[in-house]
Amino acid sequence: MMMRTLRRSIVSLVGLALGIAVALAACGPPPAPGGACRYNPHCGSGAIGAYCGDNDACQTGYCCGKDECDGGMCTVACKSDPQCPAGMLCQHDACFYACVVDADCAAGQKCKHDRVCEW
Repeated sequence: MMMRTLRRSIVSLVGLALGIAVALAACGPPPAPGGACRYNPHCGSGAIGAYCGDNDACQTGYCCGKDECDGGMCTVACKSDPQCPAGMLCQHDACFYACVVDADCAAGQKCKHDRVCEW
C-alpha cells in the first residue's frame, strides 16, 4: 500500500515538473526587435536594423549615420546597455544587435568588440 502511494506521488511530481518546463519554454525571452530587419537591412519597414536616410524613416525616430551603422541604420540612441531593447547592446552611443560570432549578424556585418554587430 505504501509503495503504491509513493509511486503515485513520484508520478505526480514528474508530471508537475514536465508541465512547468513546458510552460517556461513557451514563454521564453522576447524576440529581438526589428523582426525581418535583424538580418535584412533592406526590409524597408523603418524597424530597428533597417537602412535609413534620416530620422523620419525610422519607427524609433533615430537614424544612426555613423560608419558603424553603415551610414544609416534605424536604431535607438543610448549611453549604456540598459537603455537598449532586449537583444541589443550600447556601443558608440547607439544600440546594436548583440552577437558572439559573425554568423549572429546580418550579411556584411561583423561581430565587433566581442559583443555587437557592426558594418
